[in-house]
Amino acid sequence: MRNKTLINVTFLSLLFLIASCEQHKGVPDGELELSLAKNFSLESLNGKGEISLEDFKGKAVVVNFWATWCGPCKQEMPFFEKTWREYKDKEVIFIGIDVMDDKDSAIKFIDKLGVSYINLYDPSGKTSNSYRVVALPATFFIDKDGNIAVKHYGSFLGNEAEKEFKSYLKEII
Repeated sequence: MRNKTLINVTFLSLLFLIASCEQHKGVPDGELELSLAKNFSLESLNGKGEISLEDFKGKAVVVNFWATWCGPCKQEMPFFEKTWREYKDKEVIFIGIDVMDDKDSAIKFIDKLGVSYINLYDPSGKTSNSYRVVALPATFFIDKDGNIAVKHYGSFLGNEAEKEFKSYLKEII
């Protein structure tokens, strides 16, 4: 039974890794029907107990799904940290969600990178599945009304991608 679980987790991890190698542009709200962001309640990796999306009603929220084994996730996190520090006084919340990972590895990962914005733990992948995440990293920009304004699959690496991220951010503020 344990070997079967390990094989399944390994297969899913490999699937995420392969899918995350492709860069997919974000889809702004003008090109998709706005959908209400699904609420979630997950354990914090920052030691702050359980945190829910509903806790941030009325604020702009950036939700980033990631994993320790995802190279592009690791590369974009310093940019997220820097940008969060720049925008946190503008009522923008950044939430990282670690997907189907080892909790201790995830905690060490964010500590090593110096990530201080909220990070949550989705051990079963239930939350990422509810958002229909098909590749990591995946970032969702949620406006103050709770609608998903932009879905972005792939990383925000490089000057153009960082400008794109900030334009999405301005769209939800």
